[in-house]
Amino acid sequence: MIQSAEIAICTWNRSASLARTLDSLRELKIPVGLDWRILLVDNHSTDDTADVIDAYAETLPIVPLVELQQGHTLARNRAVAESRAELIIWTDDDVLVEPDWLSAYIAAANQWPEASFFGGRIEPVFPAGRPRWISENWNQLAGCFAARDLGGEVTPLTLQRLPYGANFALRGDVQRAFPFNPDLGRRGPAVVGEDELDLLRRLLDSGHQGLWVPQSSVQHVIPPERANPRYVFDYFVGQGAVLVNKGTPWTRSRWSLRWQYLWHQFASELGQWALPSPAWFAHLARAGLALGQWQALVQQQREIGEKN
Repeated sequence: MIQSAEIAICTWNRSASLARTLDSLRELKIPVGLDWRILLVDNHSTDDTADVIDAYAETLPIVPLVELQQGHTLARNRAVAESRAELIIWTDDDVLVEPDWLSAYIAAANQWPEASFFGGRIEPVFPAGRPRWISENWNQLAGCFAARDLGGEVTPLTLQRLPYGANFALRGDVQRAFPFNPDLGRRGPAVVGEDELDLLRRLLDSGHQGLWVPQSSVQHVIPPERANPRYVFDYFVGQGAVLVNKGTPWTRSRWSLRWQYLWHQFASELGQWALPSPAWFAHLARAGLALGQWQALVQQQREIGEKN
């Protein structure tokens, strides 16, 4: 039976959002006898994040940690290094957890001892309203806003069906044996992910099992400054870099990728004045993907030159 759990959160310059997340954690239903704490990693914030953490540490079992080197995976690994619990549950600083979120994971870990990791539902919410163009292209944008719903039944997780970073959990001994890859993940404002997916794929490849736990649900709060074409473009730039990191770029011709970026960017900007959103959005996405691949290939070539 699970007797200890840790909630791990990494934060960077989102003090107001972090406060809302911590408010929701105050409403958690804690299983009787559970030893729990919150590993809260400040990834070298320059706002008043430290003050927020200090304030909430008076009412929540927060372990304040600091990672001075910028990078989401570096901050995550800082939490892993500090962890000691039987179950580690990951969420983000822009999430509102449901009251049963923690207890649902504890119950699943107790009921299915053969499972090494778990994932739950993520519902994006737009406090200022979801723009029409986002709704019209939601099938392509759900991942951008971390929407994840694999159904209402407990089911096995597979390479094609994995949870996202705002809501997943691992047994502590497994997590400590499988740290995050520091070459992946976000760096400051760069919208690059894949770090948790890489981890979970490695677990499956190593023979570990995962389960979908629909009762463990969170809301992902999308502020107005992220519900715009610029943020979406940056997301696809990050996805383009991921293609290169995986060794699956469209082409290794930097000239071709640069030309594709310029053409699709022009078509997107022009189309936003005259075309339905699915038409200009398709160009926006391809422009971001092309630019991300081009930048990643340029960086690879630079690193090769420095080694030589």
